Amino acid sequence: MRKMKFTAGLLTFSLMLAASAVAGNTNKGTLQIDETVTVGDKQLPAGNYQVEWVGSGSNVELSISKGRDTVAKVPAQVLPLKKAEAGNGYSIKTDEAGNKALTGILFGGRKYELSIGETPAETATPSDKPQGSN
Repeated sequence: MRKMKFTAGLLTFSLMLAASAVAGNTNKGTLQIDETVTVGDKQLPAGNYQVEWVGSGSNVELSISKGRDTVAKVPAQVLPLKKAEAGNGYSIKTDEAGNKALTGILFGGRKYELSIGETPAETATPSDKPQGSN
């Protein structure tokens, strides 16, 4: 009887561990950029990227990868949204010379966004425009 309880407990623990491994890290997402943008001091051509962020609280470090290569690392802020976004997307800011800087990343089904740079996306200027879908 004692062995049966131990086996049942071990099985339950194993299933919970497996479920958490399958669930994965929620600090990951995908980003599809439709145009060349600047992130930090790096230029990213149009394409599909993986994003991952680490940190506790609202200030995080964002890594953007293409395949196995990390192409940019920048500080970012996790900003809460009132409701979850319907789809993935991003926002940019265009300067006077026409250079486009990535300022935010939105994730479908999640009630937050990542703000990149000094200006949080909630206080974006009119020159900021939401772009594309991921």
